[in-house]
Amino acid sequence: MDIDFTDEYPTEASIVNSLSAAIFIRTKENTIQRSATAYLRVLNGIAEKQEYEINSPEGKINIGRGKKVQVEDGFFRLNQVAFDAESTNESNKFVSRQHAHIEWSKDNGCFMLFADEGGVPPRNKIKVRSAQSESLVKLHSVTIGHKLGEGDQVILGESAVLEFSYRSEKNKDG
Repeated sequence: MDIDFTDEYPTEASIVNSLSAAIFIRTKENTIQRSATAYLRVLNGIAEKQEYEINSPEGKINIGRGKKVQVEDGFFRLNQVAFDAESTNESNKFVSRQHAHIEWSKDNGCFMLFADEGGVPPRNKIKVRSAQSESLVKLHSVTIGHKLGEGDQVILGESAVLEFSYRSEKNKDG
């Protein structure tokens, strides 16, 4: 608590008429991060890049097998994080064309991972292992997301693995 003796009162202060005083109370403000940059690193499987930079203003970041794919309803989907559809890598075989997506949550100030139609059981699956607690979370719904934290590993299908980080691999050591 701070007490100030001054002749000028803050405009937000409540003036006490019978005394030459004013009361001004301010509580701690919780700030929510408004934007962020994060990185997804491919730990297992073959993708277009080894590391993807994602930014909060980008909106929905799709993850799947193949860059531009036709989905069940006939429309095309663009996967920003694309595992190679032609690869013979065993891990890639179990990544769906529309497996998952990541979105920035303005309300929570963090990146959220969501399963898409191809990433929910019985067809396929998504698991997240928290780097903080080593706990394992399985995503079973396309409407309920999972908050991604530093070092979380995301398993797509049987064995394709992405690592989430707020630091680029290039800048990790420095």
